[in-house]
Amino acid sequence: MRTDRFENQAAFDLLAQPEHQRLLYGALKTANVTRGHPHFEDCVTTAHLTWLSAYQNFEPDLPDNLDDFRKFAFRRIKWRTVDYLRKQTLRAQHQVPLDAAADMSVIPMAVKEREWLLTDLLTALLDQCKPGERIYLTEFFLEEQSVADIMHTHGVSRRTVFNWRASLLKRAAALYQQP
Repeated sequence: MRTDRFENQAAFDLLAQPEHQRLLYGALKTANVTRGHPHFEDCVTTAHLTWLSAYQNFEPDLPDNLDDFRKFAFRRIKWRTVDYLRKQTLRAQHQVPLDAAADMSVIPMAVKEREWLLTDLLTALLDQCKPGERIYLTEFFLEEQSVADIMHTHGVSRRTVFNWRASLLKRAAALYQQP
């Protein structure tokens, strides 16, 4: 293991050599990034940082294994660049164009307000319910059990469960109409 492994200057001195500059730009070219690419400057910066990372993570001693290091750095730069471009493409696909953004209305509080109103209504209903209505409210709406499951669990008829539902809906309508 090299003693200068974490010295950034040694890594960039190695990169400053013309053959390593060609290697870096060759890896970018292999990843289809040329000077006309819209992300060229960002990819070059990423490639420089990847070179540093490759230098720090290459285990065998340098300069004895310089050819292996070049192959290692080339592959890392190429695949890190491809990954960077993939992430940029995904990010661009999920962005709304600026001309369409002006027409959008975002009202996140409206959804929350409806949720709070529903929670208040359910809380008020639970306070006023008879025992059968409470069973129907909690098991049908909150636990999402079927009418048949409620019948079997509590040993009542289908008609009884429907009567609980009807009286619960009347209470809910009365609560909902209150100012």
